[in-house]
Order: sequence, then C-alpha cells, then structure tokens
Amino acid sequence: MKSQSLDAVCVVAGTTIGAGMLGLPMAIGFLGFKVSMVLLLVMWALAFYTSLLLLEVNLQVGTGLNVNMMVKKVLGRWGQIIAVVCLGFLLYAVLVAYVTAMGGIIASALGVNGDAFSTGACSVGFTVVMAVIMFCGTNAIIRFNSLFFLSMLGAMAIAFATLSTTVDVNVLVNVAPDYSYLIGAVPVLFASFSFHFCIPSITSVVGTDTRQLVRIMFWGTLLPLLCYMVWLFLSLGSVPMDQIVNMSGSVDALIKSMCNGSVVIQTILSIFAAFALITSFFGVALSLFDLMAETLRRTNSAKDRIGTTLIVFVPVLVAALLAPGGFIAALAHAGAALAVICILLPCAMSYKLRSEAKAAAKKLAYMTPGGNMGIATAAVCGVVILVANYV
Repeated sequence: MKSQSLDAVCVVAGTTIGAGMLGLPMAIGFLGFKVSMVLLLVMWALAFYTSLLLLEVNLQVGTGLNVNMMVKKVLGRWGQIIAVVCLGFLLYAVLVAYVTAMGGIIASALGVNGDAFSTGACSVGFTVVMAVIMFCGTNAIIRFNSLFFLSMLGAMAIAFATLSTTVDVNVLVNVAPDYSYLIGAVPVLFASFSFHFCIPSITSVVGTDTRQLVRIMFWGTLLPLLCYMVWLFLSLGSVPMDQIVNMSGSVDALIKSMCNGSVVIQTILSIFAAFALITSFFGVALSLFDLMAETLRRTNSAKDRIGTTLIVFVPVLVAALLAPGGFIAALAHAGAALAVICILLPCAMSYKLRSEAKAAAKKLAYMTPGGNMGIATAAVCGVVILVANYV
C-alpha cells in the first residue's frame, strides 16, 4: 500500500477508534459477548456501506467538497441547514468530550486528578497543543495522526497481550443477555464507527482513484472492527457484570477494574486510552476546521487559519471547563446526529444523484453496489438509530 493510502487508512481508523471504543464494554456488555459480536458486525457493515455512499456523492459533486457544500449542491438550502446544524453540534460535542477525557487522563498521570483546577489546566494545555498542530495544516495533521495511530496500535498490542492473562472464559459465556439494553446500545454502537465526515478531506489528498479509495474505506473500518472485538473479549472477560453495572459510564473506573490493582496494567491501559482519544481527536478537529472554513468562507492564509483555529477550539475549551463532567452527556446524543449525517443524508443524496443521472442517461464516476434496495435498507437502519436514541 502506498504511503499516502496508508496515511489515509490511519485517518479513517484513527478517527473511528476513540471514546466510542473505550465505552463499548459499558454500552453493550449487558447483551453478552456473542450478541455484542453480532451487533458489531452489523454496525460495521452499515458504516462501511454508508461511507461508500458518501464517497460516491463526493466524487460526483466535487472531490474534497465538505459535507456542508455537498448537501447544499444536492439537497438545497434546507438540506444544508440540517447538515450544518447536526454536523456542527456533533463535532463540537465530541471534541468537548475528548478534551474533558484527556484532561482527566493527563491529570491522573501527573497525580493531580483530585484537583479540579489542575485537571482544567491539563485540558487547557492539551487543547493548546492540538490547536497549534491544527494551524500547521492538513498534511501536518495527517502525519501527526499517523504517528499517534501507529503508537496507539503499539500500546494496544501491549495492553491486549497483558490483559489476555486476566480473561476468564466463564465470565464471557455465562452472562445471560439482557435485551432491555438493546435499543439504547444501537446508537452508541454506530457512533463507535463514525468517521464519515473526514471522507472529503481524504479525497482532497488521495485523489479520485475509486479502487484505492474503496480499499481505504474497507481497511480503515476493518481495523477498528477487529480491535473492538478483541477489546470486548478482554474487557468483558476480565470484569464481572456486577462491576460494569456500577461504573456509570466512567472510563477510569473501567480501567481500574480491568487492571486488578496492577499499576503496570493501569499505566498501559491509560496510555492506550490517551492515544485512542488523540487519534480520534485529530480526525474530528480536522473535519470541524474544514467545515468552519468552508461555511464562513475563510481562506487558507495564515491570518484566516488563526481565526478558524480559534473558532474551533475556544468554544470547545470553554465548554469543557464549564462542564468537566460532560463526557457521557456529550456522547449520549452523538448517535442521533450521526444517523442523520452519516446515514440519512448520504442515502438521500445518492438516491437523488442516481435518479438524475438515470434521467439524463449519464454514467456516474462511481456507484456503490446494492442499488436502491441497499439505499432503502440503510435509510431504515438510520431511522431506527435516530429513534432508538430517544426511546
């Protein structure tokens, strides 16, 4: 695989693997290991298919165009308003969650996690570093992301190898699925496979080679799927269900339960969690930066880049400092926004473009397999995820 393609795969996989992965054991652990594996496969297939739909639209209306402009071109002004509101809310909320989580992880590493002021200072320091990298440009972000993603894979491999000795198979197979949690778990599961908003940035760098782009989407989503499967095997096999029930969605509590009092394992898991959050942060921040620059019509000059960087990071930092416990709350509604942005809008745009191309006897540059039946099936799944988030 070419270096450019490898970098793009890292962006997709790195954007996907983040806070969603860390919270999976607490989100779907109640369903048992076997049911969780089936749901993961279904969500992966849905995410991969809808990413190809969005890729199809992007190649048709303009390579590298942000989701904002794609929706405007295809669905008009009202479609654009829906997209911008949902996407902006989602990206800002996720960044707030990541800044809050990273502030806690850094503070814990420094031994000051009990001090609210010190934790806030760690969040500020992390945000400033990320803002500087963002100002340096897309290529710098992709390079930094590749470095952190490969580092995360290394930390993940060490963490997985260490945790493999603590797995109790009986804990995995003896858990009776509690299907009352099924509906609530669906939006969280799909949110764990969200990366679609970075597709325009990838096409602007990689180009229009559809075979290469499809490979990037496939491998970029398959890697997170495999990581999620191993992560659930290790976590659900190490932590009894009664402990998961009492964690209240806390990643720190999960890490402490999995390490069984071992400082070494806790350190390894904390490093892995930090790298997972950082790689995901890069992809989300890049997408929000591009969205703001395009929506506000800001150029790529140094002056405008500084302004766009401030627009992206200042609200995030303020919100993280004002609501330091908002990590779970920020992620709770992500599934609904993602269902609109990553499923319903791509389905609507793809269907309209295909209909127009058919009427004009025009051949599309790329068409996702599955036909209208595939689009309809994906749309139904999107509605289910959207509704499930509020049931």
